[in-house]
Amino acid sequence: MRRSEGRILTSHTGRLFKPGSGWNGMGGSVPPVPAEQLQDAVTSMVRAQVDIGMDIVSNGQVAAEGSYNVYDVIEGFEAKPLELAEGESFLTPRVIRWLPRDMQRFPDFYANMYERMGLTNRFRTRMCVTGPLRLKTLEPVKRDLQIFQHALSETGATEGFFCVTAPAWTEEFLWNEYYRSDDEMVVALSEQMAPIYKAVVDAGVLLQIDDPAISHDWEEVRRPQMSLEEYERFMMIRVEALNAALDGIPEEAIRYHVCWGSWPGMHTEDIPLKDIVKMILKVKAQAYSIEAAKTTHLHEWKVWRDVAKLPEGKILMPGVVDHTTNVVEHPEVIADRIITYAGVVGKENVIAGTDCGMRGHATANWEKYKNIVRGAELASEQLWASEERRVLSVG
Repeated sequence: MRRSEGRILTSHTGRLFKPGSGWNGMGGSVPPVPAEQLQDAVTSMVRAQVDIGMDIVSNGQVAAEGSYNVYDVIEGFEAKPLELAEGESFLTPRVIRWLPRDMQRFPDFYANMYERMGLTNRFRTRMCVTGPLRLKTLEPVKRDLQIFQHALSETGATEGFFCVTAPAWTEEFLWNEYYRSDDEMVVALSEQMAPIYKAVVDAGVLLQIDDPAISHDWEEVRRPQMSLEEYERFMMIRVEALNAALDGIPEEAIRYHVCWGSWPGMHTEDIPLKDIVKMILKVKAQAYSIEAAKTTHLHEWKVWRDVAKLPEGKILMPGVVDHTTNVVEHPEVIADRIITYAGVVGKENVIAGTDCGMRGHATANWEKYKNIVRGAELASEQLWASEERRVLSVG
């Protein structure tokens, strides 16, 4: 994994929408590409990142029939229909397993938001675990990786990363009908996901673990509200299961992504970073991609100054653009954010990133990506120029 040596490197969190593809809401409004067009689509997505100067690129998580999906490579899942009772809102724990307290606190706002986005029918099916979880094939994963490898070669991209969910985040969307407890289910799931993680690294690309669960489980309605001590015990079972699944994979091949959810809502119940940062740092990874630009978490650069020191050899990837708004941050604003983090953890330990996968309009998304690159250039000029001035003054 490259570090910011000589300049600030840039990346993002993985999922991209094709430039010019219009509005992209929760659930994904862009239809999957035909399987026979997947290579061209991924290569085009990688080239678009390279063309704007993005340093560490993804395959865009472009979907097509036969693409990697955890439900296709592991058996033991069954999709079951769910009918709402007369007069019942879909905003209930019975319908949405990951229902956050924020949605329960403001039901009118969220019901209106989902209706405007045309997603109320999304919750008419639930994915259930009805038998023992067993890996049945790695072929879709290997196919997507091979396509990504070819795209990296064709475009001359220097470094790429491939996203796979953490067992705990996959658990968020599963209804356990087989295992004695959710703890047992998530451990079983991690054991079956281990070969997927290994396949990514064996393909020569960086593995990004997507895990909003480490923050989001705090606010789930389906569980009683926990104390911080209880929450740490609960979540460390999931962290340890993830680490066991990553056993044998070098830390320098792993990025760990944490956010507080990409839905464009109110986020009034988010757990503060200071309360979970020590658990985050226990995950076996070299780089930590953490939401930092949304106004609910914009102040949390202070956590790295006052609460938790970034361990030696680790990399911090703060989000420098907000994923929930179409307002495009100015490059100087982005540069200021980068410089703030560089001043706390060291410039060589910072890579500029995004809070999460972008929502809103693809045109706005790509302007944000371009400004990450511009902002990183401005920050680099200031950070390394100040170093040169110090050297000259000493000399």
